[in-house]
Amino acid sequence: MTGNEIVTLAIAGASLIVAIVSGRIAWVATETSRKQLALVQRKIGMVSDPARMTEILPVWYIDRMANDVWGFGLLIASGDILGVETINGVSDDGQWMEVTLLAAPAEPESMNGVAITYAPVEDRRKASVRVDQVQAAFELWTS
Repeated sequence: MTGNEIVTLAIAGASLIVAIVSGRIAWVATETSRKQLALVQRKIGMVSDPARMTEILPVWYIDRMANDVWGFGLLIASGDILGVETINGVSDDGQWMEVTLLAAPAEPESMNGVAITYAPVEDRRKASVRVDQVQAAFELWTS
């Protein structure tokens, strides 16, 4: 084997090693990017602008309940009624609502025999509600 062939063989071997190392680095970078994307997709942001909330929830939720402070009832899948003062925000994935509960005691205490759940204490009235558990939304009283 000549000197030129040995040098060529050494360069080819070094190139192969560089290619293998580069491939491994690219694979690690791809896996890291995939994990980061999964984390970003799991994060939930809250939308508090009523105009943007209508892009996520039906207008009948937002038209009054995010633009007004009033007595609203949410009939949830369990059959209970949750007394809500206002909707503060909606998760950008449309799965959660952040609400302010009505302070107890408020009128009425029940509707059609179903007790209305109010905030247990005055200074802790924020709550999160799963949107898919809400069967109906309505006003509890008139002006």
